[in-house]
Amino acid sequence: MEGLIQDYEEKKLFERLIEYYKKLYPGVDISPSEMTLSPSELGDIYYTYPGIEEEATFNEKVERVKRAIPYGYSTPLILLKKGNKLILLDGHRRLKAALDLGSSWKAFVIVVPENLSLGIEKLVKGKAKEVF
Repeated sequence: MEGLIQDYEEKKLFERLIEYYKKLYPGVDISPSEMTLSPSELGDIYYTYPGIEEEATFNEKVERVKRAIPYGYSTPLILLKKGNKLILLDGHRRLKAALDLGSSWKAFVIVVPENLSLGIEKLVKGKAKEVF
């Protein structure tokens, strides 16, 4: 599973992102959570722009993730949860692979108040099931 982000690396990123959001929004209730999402729930995740570099090699890397899954690869996605809305922060290729395979997938979730205005929302391309 060389070249793929591992669970411990994603957990460290998740913890850094929680601290980042707490500093960005002082005094706001921000809490960590974890969940497993069904294929239909994955399709309802709000997909964010992965960046130019990611877009250039996206499909190749999605195929690498798909090949690793039978060998136990399951590094969680990182999502923001705002009310009933789930917004993808990290794991674009993992999300696409899970959707293609019709698999459930784990996620680390940063829960924020529903009324909080988030800059990341400007990068939403649509729900994953609509984007793909």
